[in-house]
Amino acid sequence: MKTPLKLCCAALLGALAVSPLLAQPGPGMGGQGNGPATTQRAPRDCAKAPAPEQCKARQEARSKALEACKDKAGPARRDCMYDHMPPPDCAKAPNPQRCEAMQKAHEACKGKVGPERRQCMNDARPAR
Repeated sequence: MKTPLKLCCAALLGALAVSPLLAQPGPGMGGQGNGPATTQRAPRDCAKAPAPEQCKARQEARSKALEACKDKAGPARRDCMYDHMPPPDCAKAPNPQRCEAMQKAHEACKGKVGPERRQCMNDARPAR
């Protein structure tokens, strides 16, 4: 009587152990899933935005920044994109003084990449 019970338990445990191996990866998991892996979102519909003019201006600035930074990758691309985007409106920031100080720090470190930029930002950014 105990042998069939042990056999059933062993089969059940084996099936549970193998089931994650049989699962198919979803979209974006190495490109082997059910659909294509996407890295960019679709452009926002500026007609539905709270500030359509600002939305269109930001989209145009982003497309220009993408064009200017297309030959860069990784942290250099991120820094390039940040340098080519228009600065945020510090008047609407929760802490306008800190926002303005950060803008000055970014301006002072413009063109620097990697550890050099990080050190420049650490030296130029305001204390919290």
